[in-house]
Amino acid sequence: MRKLTLIFITIALIAITPLFAAGGKEEAKTEKVIIWHSAQGSNAEVFEEIAQTFNNTIGKDRNIEIEAIYQGKANDVLTSVNAASGTGNLPDIAMMDATAATDMNHSQYLVTVDKLGIDTSDILACGISSYTSENGLLALPFNASALLYYYNKTLYDSVGVSAPRTLDDMVEVARKTGSKDVAAFAGVPATFELSTLIGAQNGLSYMLNNRNGHDRAATEVLFGKEGTYKAFLEKWKTVYDTGFYSPITSGVTAEFTSGRCAAMLASSSNLASVINSVSREFEVGVAKVPMVNEQATGGTVISGGALFSFTDSQAVKTVLEYLISPDVQAKWSEATGYVPVNTKAYETEAYKSFLEKNPLYKVAIDSLLESNPGLANVWVPSAYSIYYSFQSNIADVLNGKDIDTAVADMVGIVESAIASYSSQNL
Repeated sequence: MRKLTLIFITIALIAITPLFAAGGKEEAKTEKVIIWHSAQGSNAEVFEEIAQTFNNTIGKDRNIEIEAIYQGKANDVLTSVNAASGTGNLPDIAMMDATAATDMNHSQYLVTVDKLGIDTSDILACGISSYTSENGLLALPFNASALLYYYNKTLYDSVGVSAPRTLDDMVEVARKTGSKDVAAFAGVPATFELSTLIGAQNGLSYMLNNRNGHDRAATEVLFGKEGTYKAFLEKWKTVYDTGFYSPITSGVTAEFTSGRCAAMLASSSNLASVINSVSREFEVGVAKVPMVNEQATGGTVISGGALFSFTDSQAVKTVLEYLISPDVQAKWSEATGYVPVNTKAYETEAYKSFLEKNPLYKVAIDSLLESNPGLANVWVPSAYSIYYSFQSNIADVLNGKDIDTAVADMVGIVESAIASYSSQNL
């Protein structure tokens, strides 16, 4: 009997020996959170650094690891998400812009922010509004930005002009800053710019009904019958008629940073890279977007992107809460030009000090905080196709097409997209 007892003890000791060798207990398995993102260049480096910091701190403590995977531009991420839907290969989180909202609003695979139970009380109100639909908060604002008017301050100062307040002012500025060697302005607006140029009119205007498609799917085009697109085209044509406007649709930033054009409209997310690119060639200035007319007092639409979730887990919630935390948002803003979505970031002494030393970054923040909170980006079907349609339509007007005809044509294009989407999805 004693011999049998010794045998059982020996077997038990052999069985538990590996546990002691491994520290007394089995190591917890690390849960990977996959993020598909669209950050490029220096912005991608910053995003990867933010992810790595998480992995080395919070993630290490909680056995969570972020794997950030670049998927191309925002439209490429949307294409990848749509292709992966229903296959079991969706990421846990995808960084996409507002053009994805229409599809995501009707996706059975999306996990809303409400379902994840994330506290958004400190997030910019305009950011929450931008991604809220009848189904709740679709995504968590992350890489938020505002449209800005970039200009060659050195040139402007040399001829005694300031950044224009209105498009009428822009005509006068163009005449003084343009020359045979330097275009006064370059670029052709598309949906992104028009969300502000039209949205700001009359204190608040929408391009589509149902609050630009946020309250429920848009069923009607408003920019035609309300005259807001025509009002923009008439003023924009006068800028072109100065003879110093270059209507190019690609390479605009390169033209600006090289000094070949004196001004452009671009996202505040470009600020850091633009400043670094011009180096000592000239001083960069930024200002709020010129108003179409004196009645366009609505402000600027929040733009940029957000984080859409496809996995309902504590790990995903933890990662998202980290990405919108004050310190991370401040770091992201300082390195890129994006606007912090967490209002507590503005209260930190470090970020206050940063803004004092870098006042250009404050222009986008002020633009959003002073804007009508009802402003919303456009949720329209076939968003990228519509984007280029607007550019082509505006270019046609610059080349002499009748404005009323151009407006009617653009209304028809958007109405067709809405009808086609509704017949297939609603």
